Formats: sequence, C-alpha cells, structure tokens
Amino acid sequence: MAKAKSRRIWGGGALADRISGVGAFGALRLLLPAAILAASGLGIGTSSALAYGSADNPLAQITVSANCDNPAFPLCASPPNGVGTGGIWYWIEVDGNFTGDMTGAACGHTTGGIGGPGGAGAGSIAGPVVWSYTSLAAIQAANGAITLIPGATDPNDHYYLVTLTIGEQWAFPTTPGHYSFQPVAGVTVQINIAT
Repeated sequence: MAKAKSRRIWGGGALADRISGVGAFGALRLLLPAAILAASGLGIGTSSALAYGSADNPLAQITVSANCDNPAFPLCASPPNGVGTGGIWYWIEVDGNFTGDMTGAACGHTTGGIGGPGGAGAGSIAGPVVWSYTSLAAIQAANGAITLIPGATDPNDHYYLVTLTIGEQWAFPTTPGHYSFQPVAGVTVQINIAT
C-alpha cells in the first residue's frame, strides 16, 4: 500500500500536522475563524485607549512642543528679560463642556555650562483646564495677556482660549492641522490640533 504524501505548512508543529493533507480550502476553513476571533479581540482590547475621555465629549486634542535654546534671541534671554533657555511640552484635551485635561512638562536647559544663561531642571504640569471660544480681535484686545504663537493663525478666525493649570491663557486654532514657528535657529514651536 502506497503511503500518501503529507504536505507541511509553515514548517511543522501541531497546527501544521492538523492542516496537512486538508488542502488550501481546508486550511482556510480552519484558520479563518481563528483570524476573526483574533481580530475581534484586538478591537476589544484597544477600545478603552481609543475612547479616552469619551464620557467628556472630547472636541480636540492639542499638542505643543516649544524649545528656546538660543540665548541670543530675546525670548530665550535669562530672566527677567526672557524666559531663559529650555522648553515646554503639553498635551491638552478640550471637552464639549468647556473643561478639559492637560499634562506636560517644562524644562530649563543650561547653556554655556554651569552658571551660564538659562537653568537646568524640569517639572511636570498636569491638571484640569477650562476653555472658551475666541477670535483674533479678542486676543489682540487682551494686550499680551493671551499667548498666541505666531504661525498658529486659524484660517477661520476661531480659537480655543484655554486657561492652563498654571493660570496662563493660550489661544489655539480650532482648525485641525500642524502649525509651526521658527524665528531663528534654536527656537521652534510646533502645535498640532486633532479632532
């Protein structure tokens, strides 16, 4: 009696032994339900991460990365003339009820060694925020009390006016996109608005 040839799929093992000899459609019939279960399990496993803040009716996520590492630029000058060298990084969620969350960090950079302009160290910033809508005219009327990064001009003149945990007010475009400002080497601000 001639021995039937067995085909090996994926190099061997228990699964390959069970699939051997069932043909392509048989293998598909065995693997398709497993693939469907695996895919549905992936969706269930990530739903909580995809739905962060869903109970709060999130409208947008805002990220800010600002670095001031050129002490010759007036903003990066040592205090009190400027903010010093360093950076800030924020993530902000604005919710439909005019509240939100933020988390971030501020970091001082030492330039020119110890005792040079700037300072070293970092601190975290986190907590609730409140916000409202505003326009460019209202931002300008505030005479510098509201921070609006050059280059972050909303093409529709509609802004989120966010009062940060640290008490500062920043205006961010409501139009989704990437906004960037780099006045000189060593000074960069990047803002992303996602809805």
